[in-house]
Amino acid sequence: MTTAELSPLLIVGGIVMGIAGLGLFIYWIMGMVKSFKAGDTLWGVLTIFLGTIIPIIYGFVKGNVKFAVIGIILTVVFLIGYGVVIGGAVSSGIAEGLESSTLEYAE
Repeated sequence: MTTAELSPLLIVGGIVMGIAGLGLFIYWIMGMVKSFKAGDTLWGVLTIFLGTIIPIIYGFVKGNVKFAVIGIILTVVFLIGYGVVIGGAVSSGIAEGLESSTLEYAE
């Protein structure tokens, strides 16, 4: 399949996922830095191993709601981009075996 045959949903979803993913990466680093600077070593280590969910929880626990809401928004935008990519893959026929394999197990 060439680029000309790709669904526009794949391209738009990929761009949305890329931008939100970069934002989540920066958010993860910011959460780690905030945790270690505040002297909360446990939160910093948890952030390293558990990803972006810990800075969201840390923001709510420490009263920095604005920081936590930014993480939630970035996560939701990333998941929307993921859904658009999956929809584009199904509509363009890239994932044509996806529908038939689920129906076979349902019978």
